[in-house]
Amino acid sequence: MKQGGWPSLVLIYLYGVVSAASLTKAIPLQAHITHLPGANAALFGLFVSLMAVLPAIFGTASGAVIDRLGTRPALILAALVGAVVNGLYLVAPSIFPFQVIRVIEGAVPLLVYAAAPALMIATSAPERRSAAMALWSSYTPVGTSLGLLISAAFAAGDSWRLAYLAHGSIFLVLAIAGLALPKVVRAATPSAARRSILALLRSAEGIAPLRLASSFGILILLGLGVSVVMPTWLSRHYGISISTASGIMAVANVLMILGSTLSGIILTRGVLPFTLFVSLAVVGSIAGFGVFAPWTQMSFTLAALLVWLICTGAAMAVLASLLPRVASPEHRASTAGLLSQTGALTTFITSPLWLAVLALNQWLALVLIILAGWLISALLLPVHSRTAAQSRPAPR
Repeated sequence: MKQGGWPSLVLIYLYGVVSAASLTKAIPLQAHITHLPGANAALFGLFVSLMAVLPAIFGTASGAVIDRLGTRPALILAALVGAVVNGLYLVAPSIFPFQVIRVIEGAVPLLVYAAAPALMIATSAPERRSAAMALWSSYTPVGTSLGLLISAAFAAGDSWRLAYLAHGSIFLVLAIAGLALPKVVRAATPSAARRSILALLRSAEGIAPLRLASSFGILILLGLGVSVVMPTWLSRHYGISISTASGIMAVANVLMILGSTLSGIILTRGVLPFTLFVSLAVVGSIAGFGVFAPWTQMSFTLAALLVWLICTGAAMAVLASLLPRVASPEHRASTAGLLSQTGALTTFITSPLWLAVLALNQWLALVLIILAGWLISALLLPVHSRTAAQSRPAPR
């Protein structure tokens, strides 16, 4: 496979998509999982979040190790782990093994979210890099849609565990296809991993990656949170089945690709990332109000949801466009790992937080989470770092 070509970049992107599907595939299966021996409905939010344990603890460290050992082997290994853990779900008899497997499953995003963007940056031509990162920024909505669709197809019957078989099979195909990924030759010393972490966090430029990672984590909390609660919200307020609601959310999530595409185009026209992000935050906040306003018709709710998803996808692309600017070549996977770790920390609290608020049936509380999240994410954007000077296209 040609290095830096679109087939290669799309294959790398698919690792992110299939990994992100792991986050939401449990949502349509909630009724089955909560009826496993030892399970109850109150623990379901915790079960969903357990996959974030490993990325939350080891995200930056894994990125530093990947910087030394290589991104291509890391992606192949992640796909193999994904195939194995999905196979284990097929035979797990009770909730405790399910929880243990869920924790182990976190090794997949732990590896992929650090290795994939680093490999994209390393193998894409400079003129293609912004488009490649805009594509990468959409892996979460596409992946969450894939997870919902896979599980929704089996949620209504007794064969619900086949959702895990389907997901594992996709991972196995990716592991085989990974042999065609381009190789990146990089010299490394035995202490590279240690120096990578220390250099990233102690340098003056380390402030910019930390701010970018924090902004990214907050946006993950918003985007994933809405995806988690919307199937139940739609089912509760409009009397449709949870499978139908999950299908609607899965299809709607794909619109985030439109947002990321539009964002990439706008940024290439010289618009500052901060200006675009703040504009998206304002529109996204208004749309978030419309999504959860309980007195609206379903058509209005869905229209507001579409605007929300486009804004969120575009904002993700803004953050992704800053990644290669705040990360020096030797710290690419480390910086991506830092974003992954911060995203995992917020992912860990996202499902319990949103599901707990949803259980209170207080729609205004959901809106307040959205307003506060957009504001904090915008304030954390690293506009005063060297990224600000590099956000405009270079003169030709």
